[in-house]
Amino acid sequence: MKQKIPWALKSNSGVVRFFWKRAAVFIIVCSCLPSHALSAEYAEAPKVESQLTFAMSDTLSLSPNKLGFESEAYGDWSVQGVATGMAFHQSNPIVDDATRYSNFSNAQILIQKVSGPLQLFVQSGLYAIPVVGFSYVKPQQMTQETFGYLPQAFISFVPDANWSVSIGNLPSMGGVESTFTYQNINIQRALLWAETNSVSRGLQINHQNGPLKAAVTWNDGAYSNVYNWLGASASWDFSSTDTVSVVWTGALSGTTTNTAVTPLLQNNSQIFNLIYQLSNNRWSLTPYVQYTYVPENKAIGINGSSDTKGVALLGSYHIAPLVDGKAPYVHPSIAARLEYMASGGNSNVDNIPHGLLYGPGSSAWSATLTPTYQVGKVFARAELAYVKAFGYTQGNAFGVNGNNSNQTRIMFEAGLLF
Repeated sequence: MKQKIPWALKSNSGVVRFFWKRAAVFIIVCSCLPSHALSAEYAEAPKVESQLTFAMSDTLSLSPNKLGFESEAYGDWSVQGVATGMAFHQSNPIVDDATRYSNFSNAQILIQKVSGPLQLFVQSGLYAIPVVGFSYVKPQQMTQETFGYLPQAFISFVPDANWSVSIGNLPSMGGVESTFTYQNINIQRALLWAETNSVSRGLQINHQNGPLKAAVTWNDGAYSNVYNWLGASASWDFSSTDTVSVVWTGALSGTTTNTAVTPLLQNNSQIFNLIYQLSNNRWSLTPYVQYTYVPENKAIGINGSSDTKGVALLGSYHIAPLVDGKAPYVHPSIAARLEYMASGGNSNVDNIPHGLLYGPGSSAWSATLTPTYQVGKVFARAELAYVKAFGYTQGNAFGVNGNNSNQTRIMFEAGLLF
């Protein structure tokens, strides 16, 4: 999951035809929708409550639930689905990575019990998690080698409107972006995201009191099955449109696990974030800074310390404005992300000779642009992403030999959120 890759987009008429054919299919589907698709019907995004929720960005939204039910005896249940496909073309792929690829990217069912003192959430199915500057891993391999077919599943005890306790496979603290493609304003995750955890097994206590929201967690970090991570977050709503958050999470002791889903360095790190969010019915902006630190721990083979320092700006603009925080039935938008990250120190691990990012002292920036169009349950979006690396260790950047400094990827994702 953390393997690195690079590329710069080349002019190719075959690639243009490749993407235009898929765009044409989407246009035809939209043109066949009934006329009520233009009415003032809205899809409601999940509300932020004291309990843990399944986060969705403001450029895509799950459609009003048709499969759930309400019952005095069994509570209120929501059953929703995600089915998406993806295609991309990239420059400077590393060894064993494809220049172009197309296939499904998500096939999932989301089940929630959303009322009463005992609530639950279950996410089941296949998924791909593309990351800029990293090689692409196909959904079957990604699912089997990371979080399995139940990537997130937890039970929440909610005694009142201010408190909740969740236990199970939880979304990790640290960073801004969520794990799965359709949860975010961009298809691909960012360089800063790659230094944070995605899913952790453990327990989280959540509290909300007016403008203050806070949480503490005890978990297994980067899915290590060793419960030695703590975390805390606090946010303050200055108004209905702007929020400031502070997050820390990190390992309290060293663990030797080193797999695709549990990289040795990231699983022994400390993660700090300062986040500002500003939004209205037309646009949203989220600038944030991130610092990660991996301390020296010779007992587990980390013979020097390393760190990363990063800054990012995520933003979206709604061509059709939100109404009371809800996306209109026809919802065109455009999103962008700009980030910069630098690594320092030298972990000097025998089986990880290059340390963090693209080697000790390396740095990189990336830019991503993602126009999106959603009509009811159907959505499509294109993406152009570029990564440029500096000061990288030879063999640890992009291209077959790892000696190219940049990579460009054009990507298309379409599907159903129902």
